[in-house]
Amino acid sequence: MTALPPEPLRLNFVQKTVGPFYVEMFQQRPYPLDVSGWIEHGIVTMLDRMAGSVGVAFPALSELLPEEDGVVLRLVPPTPRPTLKVLAAPLSIAHRIRRYDPSRWTHDERFTRFLAQVEQVKSHNPQRLPWQALVSDGWELFAAMGRITELRVSYLPASFTPQLPLRLMLLLLGRRRLAAPLIAGAETRTSQSNRELERLARQVSADAPLSQAFADLEPEELLRRLSADAAFAEFNVAFRAFLAEYGHRETVSVVLTSSPTWSDAPEVVLGLVKVLLAERVPPADQTGDALQELTKHPAMGNRWLRGRVLAAVRRAKTGMAFREDSHSYATMVIPPLRRVLLEMGRRLTEAGVINDPPDVFHLRWEELAKLGEARELAEADRQRYRKLVRSRANKRQELAGFPLLDLNALFADRHTDADALLTGTGASGGTATAPARIVAGPAEFGTLRAGEVLVCPYTNPSWTPLFQRAVAVVVDTGGMGSHAAIVAREYGIPAVMGTRNATSTLVNGQCVTVDGTRGRVTAASGAS
Repeated sequence: MTALPPEPLRLNFVQKTVGPFYVEMFQQRPYPLDVSGWIEHGIVTMLDRMAGSVGVAFPALSELLPEEDGVVLRLVPPTPRPTLKVLAAPLSIAHRIRRYDPSRWTHDERFTRFLAQVEQVKSHNPQRLPWQALVSDGWELFAAMGRITELRVSYLPASFTPQLPLRLMLLLLGRRRLAAPLIAGAETRTSQSNRELERLARQVSADAPLSQAFADLEPEELLRRLSADAAFAEFNVAFRAFLAEYGHRETVSVVLTSSPTWSDAPEVVLGLVKVLLAERVPPADQTGDALQELTKHPAMGNRWLRGRVLAAVRRAKTGMAFREDSHSYATMVIPPLRRVLLEMGRRLTEAGVINDPPDVFHLRWEELAKLGEARELAEADRQRYRKLVRSRANKRQELAGFPLLDLNALFADRHTDADALLTGTGASGGTATAPARIVAGPAEFGTLRAGEVLVCPYTNPSWTPLFQRAVAVVVDTGGMGSHAAIVAREYGIPAVMGTRNATSTLVNGQCVTVDGTRGRVTAASGAS
C-alpha cells in the first residue's frame, strides 16, 4: 500500500529563514528510536535550552517532527516564540559575555566532566552488561550531552558578539567583504582532522604498492585488504589511530544515531583519502590574503587601531572555533550510544523479537528502557513488540517516496532565470567552469576527482575534505550560513546553495559554469 502525500506546507517568513538549516540536518527520515532518544534527550533539549536562554520558546518535538502511526511524517521548520523572559535576555547575554571566554572553554570543569562521562561509558563492554545497565549507560550519555548544552548556553554569546565590532570596523575601513575570509581560517577540530587525512594521503602516495591498491580497489574492498595484508601494516596503524581520534564524526547527520559514524563506516574515510590522492594546485590562502590586504590599509598604520582590529579578528575566529568544536565534541556521544542501542538490538534478535539488530531503531527509547532482559520476555510481549516493529517498518516504507520537507515550498520565493540550469543562493563568490560530479552521500566520496564541481544534496563537517579538491560546490539545500557555504568561502571556491534539484538536473561529466556571486549554474559555453 502506498501512503497519500502529506498536505503541502505553507511556510511563514521565519520558517523559510531557518528551514535550510533544519533540512540539512534531516536529510533522512529519523527512526522512532532516533526521535525518542538522541533527538529528544540530546538535540532538541539543547535547542530548547539555547532558545530559552534568550527568552524564546522552542516548539515541541511533536510540532517539529509530527508522526503518523509512530513514524515521522514530515519536518516542519520551527517558529520560535518570544516570551516575557526575552526582556531580561540582554542582561543575561551581557553577563555571559563577561564571564565566559570561548578561548578557554575546554578548561571549564563541565567539559572535563563531559569527557569523563563519555570515557566511562566507552570503557564498558555492552555485551557483558545486564539490560538495565545498558539503559543506564544510555541515560548517562544523554546527561553527557547535557554538559555540552550547558557549555553552549554559556559560551555562545561571546562566540557571536565579536563579529559585530569586526564587521563595523571593516565597514568603516571600506573592507566589508573581508569579514568572511578573515574568520574562515579558524583552527578547529575539523581543520585538524583534514590535515591528518592529508597526511594519510601522503603516506599512501609514498608507498607504490599501497598507492596502486587505492587506485584499483573500491573503499569496501580496500578496507578488507588493509586488514589482511601485512605489507600495509604501517598505514593500517596510522589509519586506526585516525579513527580513534576522529571516528566519532557523523556521516549523514548529527541528529541520527541510526546512521554510522566514521568509526562504524571506515570505508567512508578511505573514500576521502582516495579523493585527496589527486594532485591539485593548492588553493589561494584566503585568510592570509585577506589579512594582508587589511593590514596594508593606510589607517592600519595607527598602532592603536591596528591592535583593536586584529584583536577583533582573533576573537571572531575564536568564536567560530568554539561553535565548530563544540559540535565536534558533541558527536563523541554517538558511537558509544550506537553500541548500546545495537547491543539491545542484538539481544532482541536472539530473542526472536526482531529480524536484525538495526531493526531496534523502529522501537522507541522509552519502550526499550522498560523492557527488561530480552530473553526473559513473555511470549505475549514478544508478539506485541514484533507487531510494533512490523507496523512501523511498513509505515516507513509507505512514506519512503515523500521528502520530509518539499524544497519547492522552502525555496518558493527563489527567482528564476531562463538562461540558467539552476538558480540558488550565491554563498561564496567567484566563477568556475568544470565537469559536474554528483555525490549523493558519504558512500560516494571516493568518486570525486580533482578539478570537478561537487554537486550534492547536503553537506556536514565530514564532507569538508572534498572541498580541498573541488573547484566549486552546488547543493540542493542550505543557505548562506550552511556548512558548505562557510567552508567554500574558507577555500575560496564558488558555491551555490539551495538549488532544490541540482542532483537530479545535472549529470556526471556535464560541463557547467558555477557563478557563486549571482547564484547561477549555467551550461558551459560550447559544452553540449
